[in-house]
Parts: sequence; C-alpha cells; structure tokens
Amino acid sequence: MVKKAFIITAVVFIFTVPALLIAQEQDVENLQVGIDTAQQLLVDIPVTHLEDADVWQAQMPIDQGVVIAMRRKGKPLDLPDVDPNDGTKNQYVLAVKVAFNQRGYASFYVAPPTPIKIPGITKAITMWVCGRSFRHKLYIHLLDYKGERMTLYMGTLDFVGWKKLSIAIPSTINQNDYHNTEWRGLSFAGMTIVCDPEETYGVYYVYFDEIRAVTDIYSEEHRDEDDMQDGW
Repeated sequence: MVKKAFIITAVVFIFTVPALLIAQEQDVENLQVGIDTAQQLLVDIPVTHLEDADVWQAQMPIDQGVVIAMRRKGKPLDLPDVDPNDGTKNQYVLAVKVAFNQRGYASFYVAPPTPIKIPGITKAITMWVCGRSFRHKLYIHLLDYKGERMTLYMGTLDFVGWKKLSIAIPSTINQNDYHNTEWRGLSFAGMTIVCDPEETYGVYYVYFDEIRAVTDIYSEEHRDEDDMQDGW
C-alpha cells in the first residue's frame, strides 16, 4: 500500500488536458490534470527530496563545456525543515555548475543513478528550481510503463532565486496496462537544460530541490490483498 503525503480528493471528474502545458506558478491542486472521467484517489507524494543529490550524475559534450553535480546545503524557505509525512530532513539540494568553453549551442543532462518509479498514474510533476535569470530551457525525462522515454518542456529559467515549476502530464501519454496494476505509471529519468546560445559564457549555476508528483493511486489502494504478484 502506498504511503500518502496528503489526499487532494477522493472521487473527481476532470476534463482532458492540452497536449503539453508550460510550467506556471500555480498550486498543483489547480492544475488541469486527468483522464476524461474516472474514479480517482489523488495524492501528492515526493518523487525525491534530493537529499541523495551526491549520487546524481551530470553529463555534457566536452566541446561545449564542463559540468559537475554535487550535494550542497540549503533549501527553499517555503519547504519545511522536516517533511511532516515521512520525517525526511530537508537539508540539501542538487547543485549543478557549468563552465562553458565557448558561446554557441549547448546542453547538459542531470539524472539519478537509476530512474525513480512513481506509483499510480501520474497527473502532474512539480519541482523547486533556483535560477540565475538565464534564458536556458528546462526539460524533464520520463519513462512510460513500457520503458519508452519521453521529454516534456518544464519552463525557462529566466528568474532569480527559488521558484516552484509545475507541469501537467498529457493524457496522451500511455501509463497503463489495464490487465495488471503492477505495470502502470511513469518513472522519473532526469532533466536536460538546453542553453540559450547567447548566454553560454563564463560559469553557470543552477539548483534543484523537492521533486514531487500528483498521482492517482486508486487502483493500488483498492487492489485485493490476496491478489497474486506477477513478474516471476
């Protein structure tokens, strides 16, 4: 049974979302998410608190620059010192530093050691990002239930300080094998920042914290206790 952070709603009727939503400053409760109509049990759960940021990896073509990722102390002030639901201490963030070799087109990739499985059917992804007012663009990478990779645009990092970015998951993304609730949902596979070619100079810093998901765990919660486990 999935441990829930807090229940947003139990049974809702929601309209379809456009193919892709650009990240906006809004509460996840107000995101237009979901399928056409269905019974849903929506919860807000952490994908990762990024307290393990020291094991994340960063990659970049050597001719474009050098990138490093590390764990550094800090957090957005809007986050509690301790998560009230799972007791995790919010002490560290994922810090990324890029030294560009020259102006031009460049991008870099940051990822956990293995993709992070999100239980249920994911409706929205949120994350905290500390930008430095560059016109670089942030994309997230997700794996569907078959392991196929997809990339979604999260937003432009043209702001200073911490900002919570949110995106609804398009209903066109297939997350479900209706034969079996074990084979459903998405996995978070990492992030890519595509740099504005006019701002690829000097040293660039960006920080990430608290990646969360709004997810529908109705089927997981109502699965029979004596149901058999596949995958053997």
